[in-house]
Amino acid sequence: MEKATNIVEFPKKDAWEIEWEKCKPLIAEAMKYQDSYTIDDIEDKIRTGIALLWPGKETAVVTEFVIFPQIKAINILCVGGKYEELEEMLKCIENYCKEIGIKRIYGGGRKGWFRKVKHLGYKKEHLISKDL
Repeated sequence: MEKATNIVEFPKKDAWEIEWEKCKPLIAEAMKYQDSYTIDDIEDKIRTGIALLWPGKETAVVTEFVIFPQIKAINILCVGGKYEELEEMLKCIENYCKEIGIKRIYGGGRKGWFRKVKHLGYKKEHLISKDL
């Protein structure tokens, strides 16, 4: 009996890639409401370590590090899934940030988001933009 010699081995996926496959549809849904990133852009940011993927059971969050001269922060790039689970996940994200010296969390979104997170201590800031 001849032994097969043309077996192709595929590289094993990293843990983040396995989680990303589960979370990608949730994030893709959130991406419909903005025009700054594609789903591939988000995946590249996670792959290179610029962004972090926070997977939940039915929710996913992607954050990116923002380093200012006087303060380290994270920006919540996108959220997809169930709000109730997000509230619990934000506690974990905040704890992680405190442990590594992050002093502020930023996030943007549609108008209703502020009403949802105000009781968690988030404050409203204003952002202006102009398309050129």
